[in-house]
Amino acid sequence: MFLKYDIKVRIGQKEASFGKGVIELMEGVERTGSLSAAYKAMNMSSSKAWKIIQRAQQDLGIVLFESKSGGSDGGHTIITAQGKELMRKYRSMMLEIERQAEISFQKYFTE
Repeated sequence: MFLKYDIKVRIGQKEASFGKGVIELMEGVERTGSLSAAYKAMNMSSSKAWKIIQRAQQDLGIVLFESKSGGSDGGHTIITAQGKELMRKYRSMMLEIERQAEISFQKYFTE
């Protein structure tokens, strides 16, 4: 029998509002400079993307993105300094959790 595991970690103040979905959106914005391109690449609707972003921002009390609307050179979105710092900490925490989870998984589920 081949077993595998999955870990889902979300953080927040009042609710667990910041996790993989928000991180993936942020990574997409880093790559493309566009929130629209980021959620489309994830096959996510605009309304869902805005919902999870607004929920995370409200719960955490920080702004994750700054957007500039259209104009001659088009619009773009950037991640705020606070957003980048939160991403860095979350990624580091997840690496640590995943390393420990793999050790524990091997200990209990491999022959």
